[in-house]
Amino acid sequence: MKSKSTFWGSLFILAGFLLLLDNLGILRVHIWSLVWPTFIIAMGVRTLLAAKDGNEVLEKEEFIVPLGEKKHGELNLSFGAGQVQIHARLGEDELLGGSFAGGVETSIHEAAESTIIELKPNSVEFLTAIMPWMWGAREWNFGLSPQVDWQLHLEMGASDAQIDLSELKVTDLSIDTGASNTKVILPANAGQTHVDLDGGAASILFEVPEGVAAKIQVDSGLASIEINRARFPRVGEYYQSEDYETAANKVDINADFGAGSLRIE
Repeated sequence: MKSKSTFWGSLFILAGFLLLLDNLGILRVHIWSLVWPTFIIAMGVRTLLAAKDGNEVLEKEEFIVPLGEKKHGELNLSFGAGQVQIHARLGEDELLGGSFAGGVETSIHEAAESTIIELKPNSVEFLTAIMPWMWGAREWNFGLSPQVDWQLHLEMGASDAQIDLSELKVTDLSIDTGASNTKVILPANAGQTHVDLDGGAASILFEVPEGVAAKIQVDSGLASIEINRARFPRVGEYYQSEDYETAANKVDINADFGAGSLRIE
């Protein structure tokens, strides 16, 4: 954080110095014709240095939701720019827990049989999204309890998402994503899981664990679609495992996909 403050502080001092020279009549040019190119060059230099040294991470915030006695959980997540990881690694008495670099706004509602959790970025999200090299990289890393049934609704922007649901009981998963790189490992022992994907210019990978059957329907525009036909042969308008009807664990994937790439293995 200190290096960022020093960099931008020096840049503003330089801009003020140029303005002073202009006001004193020492610098005989239009000042803004110098300030803005200097500012843009400096931003470029800062971006290159950040790429070389690695993104600076925003301050982390820890957040935990106790497990309680509810048997169902619903997560509504809104995530813009940055990195997000979701997994099943957390304490036995936790429903949700992890670290949220850049901060998080939370809302928890208790229904009759379920706990509904909403996670979204705080107010600095807009600045982080358009200038991550200046404000730092948002990183969320949190776990969900494998002891409850989950409904997950994930909205993501220009993000890198690693979502491991292999140990979780997810009955419904919806993903709405734009220009992102997203990898999802689907549940291995959740009975039946329904998946809805709405993707734009994104790179998406779904991994279906061994022993899990799948039925897949894809509506795509200019996207590159790659499906493991050895496991999921084409059957009319669908791709479907041969043992889909009798499988104890199965996933239904409905994908509405624009440009980008979709891979299902």
